[in-house]
Amino acid sequence: MATKRLRITGGVKVKKEVTVKEEFPCPGRRGSRVRSENGAIEAKKMRRMAMKKVVVKTEPKKEPTDLLPKSSFILGDIQIRSLKLLHGFTRIAEKDHWRIPTPELKRKPRLKYRPANGTVLDIRDLDFAVPLEDQVELEDVYFLHHAITYSKKVVMVIGAGVSVESGIPDFRSANGLFQGFATKSNGSGKNLFDYNVFRSDDSIKKFENMIQRLYTLSSKCEPSLFHHMIDQLSSQGRLLRLYTQNIDCLDTQLPHLHTKVPLTFKKPYPKAVQLHGNVKLLSCSMCKYVTPLDESFFEKPTGPDGRKLIVRCPECEEMNKVRAVVGKRLQNEGVLRPRIVLYNEFHPDGEIVGNITESDLKARPDCLIVTGTTLKIPGVRRLVKEMARVVHSRNGYVIWINLDEPTQTIVDYVEFFDLIVVGNCQLIPGLVKLYDYVYKPKGKASGKRPATGVASKLPTEAVQGQKTIVK
Repeated sequence: MATKRLRITGGVKVKKEVTVKEEFPCPGRRGSRVRSENGAIEAKKMRRMAMKKVVVKTEPKKEPTDLLPKSSFILGDIQIRSLKLLHGFTRIAEKDHWRIPTPELKRKPRLKYRPANGTVLDIRDLDFAVPLEDQVELEDVYFLHHAITYSKKVVMVIGAGVSVESGIPDFRSANGLFQGFATKSNGSGKNLFDYNVFRSDDSIKKFENMIQRLYTLSSKCEPSLFHHMIDQLSSQGRLLRLYTQNIDCLDTQLPHLHTKVPLTFKKPYPKAVQLHGNVKLLSCSMCKYVTPLDESFFEKPTGPDGRKLIVRCPECEEMNKVRAVVGKRLQNEGVLRPRIVLYNEFHPDGEIVGNITESDLKARPDCLIVTGTTLKIPGVRRLVKEMARVVHSRNGYVIWINLDEPTQTIVDYVEFFDLIVVGNCQLIPGLVKLYDYVYKPKGKASGKRPATGVASKLPTEAVQGQKTIVK
């Protein structure tokens, strides 16, 4: 037995030990041959030559036109690659170029390849003008495509990273909100997201200014490509639940990702659950009165205490007026505040969210996708752990998508991720679409051969790479 080391292309060097079995000719048989390492290399070259026959040479990169402004540098590459390679793709409306495929089979097809636990698929430097097989492992893209295209009960857990491409900063990066709102007097901007911010008038004014900025950004920005992909999963009836940590409402404003505010114990539960609230709503701390937040709150003159948002609840005031008329004792009045959940604060919908999570666990999801979050919040981290355990019990798929790999602490806590995708999540819809049109083998019903010889030989290649094959 001989051992050699391989590297996965795409930017991240991952060492793998591959066992190559040496077979010696049997003296009693004719035609036996030695299966050496040189033979494996020649076979790999032949497969690449077969793939290159499909690829059409691209023209010099042009400036993309009529594309979403926030993602033009991504969509331009995808458009050039797609228009060159996909048969009949030019007849599809441009807005549908990055729509994930709709599964035509009633039953989920058998998974032919499963990557080793913790396999990294690096798409940070992915160039859609270059064949995918020259940059990444096609088997890993096959697994990602299979999970997103054929899963029946998908649970999505997303964070601020999904909205960065839309123009809303995340929290913890160098250009995030915590750094953007940091001051010498206040320290880190994280302090503005703490419940203790209401202890002084000065911190309340800074808090109101932060809410005004977040509200303005959320009102002007549009949902990203990844938001639309989640909405497509819901429209296809394959999204079990979306757990969003974002307060910008870019996801819940899409037609198939509705939510309820406040959440109730009554079924059916909404498709989207806002774990940390909603920046576009105000609620009372006493009577649970909820009202939409609009520009008029920021344009009105400040009160005697210099506040605009954190004011006395009009519903409580009206109730006390009625009680005074009928001679009843007056009650304490609450104050209006943005309906978001801060650090060190009791979650107003915590019990209901727990019920929804329990219901989803009993539904036995077959796919969990964690995107745009570092899982720093303990409650969200525990939710992911419980969901991953149920998904793995069904031989499902647990996928991590983020600019960075998860820390070892997170991996140990969750147990393991089947696939770790490192890169911009906005590339995922185009990557899945491209693989579906170019590399996916045709079904038996069509009577046609696959477009390439590599996609149809995934199990064979996986055996040569000593990776796990699903039987």
